[in-house]
Amino acid sequence: MQDSVNRHPARRRGIVLVAATAVCFLLAVAMKPHCAEADDIRALSFTDVTLDAGTGGPTAEGKLGGHGAMWADVDGDRRPDLYITMIFRNPMPDLFFKNVDGSRFVDAGRRFGIDDMDGGSHGACFADLDNDGDYDLFNGTTWDHPQHPCFNNLFRNDGERFADVTKTSGIPSDRTWPTRGVIAFDMDGDGDLDLFGVTNYQGSRDPPGELNELYRNEGGFHFTPVNSGEALTAPCGQGVTDTDFDGDGDIDLIAANRTGPVNILRNNGRGVFKLTPPASIGIRHRAADGVTMGDVDNDGDLDMILAGADVGHLYINGGRGVFAHRRSFEKVDGYMAGCADLDNDGDLDLVFAGDDVSYINDGAGNFKLGPGVPVAGIDDPRGVAFADFDGDGDLDFAIGCKRSRNWLVRNNLDKGNWLKVELISSDGQAGAFGARVKVLTPGGKSLISMREARSNNGYLGQNDPVLHFGLGDHQTVDVEVRFLNGEVVTRSHQSARRTILVDARQK
Repeated sequence: MQDSVNRHPARRRGIVLVAATAVCFLLAVAMKPHCAEADDIRALSFTDVTLDAGTGGPTAEGKLGGHGAMWADVDGDRRPDLYITMIFRNPMPDLFFKNVDGSRFVDAGRRFGIDDMDGGSHGACFADLDNDGDYDLFNGTTWDHPQHPCFNNLFRNDGERFADVTKTSGIPSDRTWPTRGVIAFDMDGDGDLDLFGVTNYQGSRDPPGELNELYRNEGGFHFTPVNSGEALTAPCGQGVTDTDFDGDGDIDLIAANRTGPVNILRNNGRGVFKLTPPASIGIRHRAADGVTMGDVDNDGDLDMILAGADVGHLYINGGRGVFAHRRSFEKVDGYMAGCADLDNDGDLDLVFAGDDVSYINDGAGNFKLGPGVPVAGIDDPRGVAFADFDGDGDLDFAIGCKRSRNWLVRNNLDKGNWLKVELISSDGQAGAFGARVKVLTPGGKSLISMREARSNNGYLGQNDPVLHFGLGDHQTVDVEVRFLNGEVVTRSHQSARRTILVDARQK
């Protein structure tokens, strides 16, 4: 087991690492225990492009308040668009940035009908709720305000804009919820996406009797509230992740808790959830704000990073959802860890939201300090999410920040092959949330990497539903997709450096 890594406080804010030698020198001076190899650092670097891209959002006093970051191509132009949820002291709209050409974004929330002026939002997710092949929006509302409607909202994507269909959807519009994280997931395996919302932020110390929200999708954009069960009574607070952590073929829920143990809600396959003691699956740390899942050791199951209170804890899945603590990351920033293959070598690296360094994976789930992240001046970062917004084959990322402008970081990688996989389920659902995708060497001989399609990660972060795989030097790979209904679709001898569509309706 590796020891915790203590980040030197002098490294916080304002150090921008611009060359490999400078990186290694500064990290050594700052008493960092590891330094990524110089050739990796030369190949990987990051640039703050927020102002040039136009995604910073309002910066005037009283108009700050970024929290969640959510990516999806909502208008079908093959470029991921960005949504930032906003909440602070005053009512404010959420921000939607349409990706114009891979380098510039325009603020188009009002034009698309999803600026959602209310008391403020934490959680949101794009999801194909009516299985028509485009991404709708579930937007949670946190604070009530007498001059603005403050119920949670459902927006149906009509292709060119969104329609607010909350009042006809079955989602209550006659009461308010202090909603935090929200997700869309198929809890009962019937082919459509149900909805879950975390109520409030403290968890175990929230008001007694306060319930979370769970809605069953009945089809036709109509939802029925689930009024009992441990998913409602679990002491959830802050973020929630939809994931099959135990590999049994159904989607479980893992939700943070600021004042008690992390919530492990195991699904029985029919949408009935059992609150599982964390210690029973090897978890002994808390997650104050968010839990992120990813296969960091490339063995085909999902590992776990718990985050909150300036610390992250990495747990390795030993199989069937039993975990062992690998290491902790001390004095990190933000409310969650984000997993992404930053250097296109086939394994998942780490970025903590708003932190000024990256962590590079050796392929076995061991992390070394990587290149610096240009976040000088960032204040109170919250969520982080990844997308190749400029279409150059590497993963960039956005950060929601409460007390400063929001952040957009471009990845300047200049090496490594890659593959993107777009999914459609047999029911026509864009993104096919719940599916697992394996990229393998030709002939299926060995695993290169695995991803799980899902609606949210960590605290409040939604990666582009088009899944990105770094391939290293591999020119050709096989792709195997196991959809949530058990169907398996394979695509053999797929060439690198392109996007492929795996549609379960086309075997």
